[in-house]
Amino acid sequence: MDASGKRPQIGVISDSALQRHVLSKALNSFGLNPVISCEPNSLEQQQEEKVGQVQCWVLALEDESFESKALDSLIDHADQVPVLFGLEVAPSKHDEQYISWERRLVSKLEEHIGSIDILESEDTLRALDTQLVTQTKPSHQANTNQASDDIDSKRPSSPLSNQIWVLAASLGGPAAVKEFLDEIPASIRAGFLYAQHIDAHNSNVLTQVLGRHSMLELKPISDQSQVRDGEVLVVPVDNEITFSNNVISVQDRSWEGPYGPSIDHLLKNLFSQYGERCHVIVFSGMGNDGSLIAPTMKKRGCTIWAQKPEDCANGSMPQSIIDLECSDYTATPKELAHALIDKVGLHNTAQNTCINSEINKGV
Repeated sequence: MDASGKRPQIGVISDSALQRHVLSKALNSFGLNPVISCEPNSLEQQQEEKVGQVQCWVLALEDESFESKALDSLIDHADQVPVLFGLEVAPSKHDEQYISWERRLVSKLEEHIGSIDILESEDTLRALDTQLVTQTKPSHQANTNQASDDIDSKRPSSPLSNQIWVLAASLGGPAAVKEFLDEIPASIRAGFLYAQHIDAHNSNVLTQVLGRHSMLELKPISDQSQVRDGEVLVVPVDNEITFSNNVISVQDRSWEGPYGPSIDHLLKNLFSQYGERCHVIVFSGMGNDGSLIAPTMKKRGCTIWAQKPEDCANGSMPQSIIDLECSDYTATPKELAHALIDKVGLHNTAQNTCINSEINKGV
């Protein structure tokens, strides 16, 4: 967004109706506003109707010999309003190459209009926290003291996780992930890594807000952390993490890509160590982070779920998973939580020590 809080407005020109449609959808998924989408013959009329609104033009012509005075004028004045051209034809949204194409488009646009902000803001986190203070606790936590005692009694013997679930989110994610976590009991047979696009200075607020009603323990990842059942580790924004022998190492280097944490990078690192024992649920978010490795994970037997796009504050991230036909189950956060409980089951706490021993042996 620009300084006024408005989404950057883009003009799309193509002699192909299909390319205009695909380009407009791709721009929308990153929070850009295709205020004009037309064929070259209609450009002059569109400019008159929406004069001065476009911050950058995207030009995609299949017939490059096409001549138009309005088009020539647009290119001649590219020093005033930049024109992006030379794009390859967009592949089908179900093609594994689509995500890479979409990212190249956005990367080239950012060269002209500056960084595109898709992060969750501190204001929305604070608003969510204020809202939660006035709410009653969920029914399964009615006895607060008893719930806290139960959690404390289980944590020392929580086994290392044999199944690790990444909770991936961006814009609108905290509210959705909180709704999901509030339904999960402490005895769940799974551990969680929560990767949320957010400014680093908001990480503590995020952990506080999401942990307010949760039966699970939420805490930031530190070096040599381990993923344990019934725990949610919040992935650092500025530092890459790697995995080896059930131990997390925090690296002195940044994530790949423009946003932290990079969900693609996290999944790649996790998948390289855990294979089919790692899974992901994609919640509300702008853009398509997490989609690059999703087809590979699905082929190896990993479970990939997505929040219903229509249930999201911004449905672009889960929609990108759905478009690649990688989502095994699409539902609301509460429905996803109950499906997970049914899938992985709950611990008999008396068995925890035995399970922990088996995992440490590499079972």
